[in-house]
Amino acid sequence: MVNVTNNTAILMDEANAAVSIVNPLIIKIVIAILIFFIGFVIGKIAQKLILKFFKISDLDRIFKKKTGLKVPMSVIVSTVISYFIYIVAIVMALSRLGITTTVITTIVIILVIILMLFVIFGLNDVFANFTAGLLIKVKGNIKPGDYIRIKDKRIEGYIISMTMINIRLETKKDEIVFIPNMAVFQSEIIKPKKIPKH
Repeated sequence: MVNVTNNTAILMDEANAAVSIVNPLIIKIVIAILIFFIGFVIGKIAQKLILKFFKISDLDRIFKKKTGLKVPMSVIVSTVISYFIYIVAIVMALSRLGITTTVITTIVIILVIILMLFVIFGLNDVFANFTAGLLIKVKGNIKPGDYIRIKDKRIEGYIISMTMINIRLETKKDEIVFIPNMAVFQSEIIKPKKIPKH
């Protein structure tokens, strides 16, 4: 009987020891999940608030008019900020789990590099067209109202407007054509002597 009591006491001690080890681990995991969930919610709320702010202040229209970007600035800003909040939440959750700072730093660097690659490749054409737009304006050989022929593209017409991203032409067929500045910059531009009636 004493042997059974001793075995029961030993089993109880081992069970208590196992629970004391598992309990803090479960609590850490639950807290890490909560931190991540709260960070995700805050990121979504921040994204919606930024989109609403841009809509109320009409900044998208202003940026579009100034830069000629097709993607609204509100989408770019809200996405970058929400992803930043997600990264901070992930780092805090991993830190709560006791994962070393080296692992966290490595994960953050990888996430930042991935985000930068998305931005760079997503905006690559925008930067190229913006730079070409600057060079076209500096050269000053074409301006709104000019009739031009873009030899490589076989397009001709009157320049209606010039933004930092593209040039808008009105063709002889009364079509409005948007030509990226990079295409204009890399092509041969001809100003015919005989200009069709506007």
